[in-house]
Amino acid sequence: MLYQTAIIKAFVRLAAKIDRTNDALSFAVNRTFIENNWLTKENYWHALYHWKNALTNEKISAFVVKYPSTNDAKNVGIIMAGNIPSVGFHDLLCVLLSGHCAVIKPSSEDKYVITVLITWLQELEPQLLDKIKIVERVNLIDAVIATGSNNSFRYFEAYFKEIPRLLRKNRKSLAVLDGSESNEDLSNLADDVFQYFGLGCRNVSFIFLPRTMPITVVLDAFMKYKDLANHNKYANNYTYHRALLLMNTEQHLDTGFVLPKERKNLHAPLACLHYYYYSDIQEVSRFIEENKRDIQCVVGNYSIGTTIPFGQSQKPDLQDFADNENTLQFLMTINNNS
Repeated sequence: MLYQTAIIKAFVRLAAKIDRTNDALSFAVNRTFIENNWLTKENYWHALYHWKNALTNEKISAFVVKYPSTNDAKNVGIIMAGNIPSVGFHDLLCVLLSGHCAVIKPSSEDKYVITVLITWLQELEPQLLDKIKIVERVNLIDAVIATGSNNSFRYFEAYFKEIPRLLRKNRKSLAVLDGSESNEDLSNLADDVFQYFGLGCRNVSFIFLPRTMPITVVLDAFMKYKDLANHNKYANNYTYHRALLLMNTEQHLDTGFVLPKERKNLHAPLACLHYYYYSDIQEVSRFIEENKRDIQCVVGNYSIGTTIPFGQSQKPDLQDFADNENTLQFLMTINNNS
């Protein structure tokens, strides 16, 4: 039997191997960028070093303290997304810590780095050779965790209807400002909006502002990301949505790399940003309550609910579960449902 403490030790030792000077990992990061230049080398190393800092004995032990490892291991399929770097790694961590076996379908957009990390884990803890499999097609599983778009969610729901499933779809995040924000706060907010090009569910796509705070104050701080206009795929999205706004004569702003539009809507297209002036914080609260199924996190100065500090949306803690669904809790229920 592979004990939870041994798995924790393997992940801690894995963290020690994550470094830019490691040839195998650097090659995987570079190859990923060549095939999918949304996943830039800079962004990938940002994500990997975040994991390096998260995978300590203290943090992992605290993460699983309420979730003992099962003695009845099941095969859990993990269908990974490829929108931001190594987005499925957290699911792998949860499955292994729960005592189950991981049957992994990496995203075709991001398959090289996860393969290196898994190979290292199995070298560091040989008993994991039987606990992790990388497959082209997920089958012969007892449960599944799948991340994708709203369209793929409907497909997963139908395809895996006979087994326990944790399915995720499109979500976005919002920021709430109160006018007291410092220049540093707004600079950090820029990271929440633009890190990973805004492709993640934790990226802020909608901003609430008080009527006394002009949006231009925020946009001035966002100019630190003006070089996004030089990224071909991002620039193509910017050009496309700019053309749509102009053809439809929709009022909007244009910074040269992002298109802010005053609209009370969480889901802004890529290279666009929605904002809205509120008069009463209760208006913000109603919006959050009405759209809670589509919101991943709330950033900034919102005193009523749980918020994330500026600049921290892309630095989640281990217990910050995708779609706010507790993956460890789900994995504990598999044996009861199967």
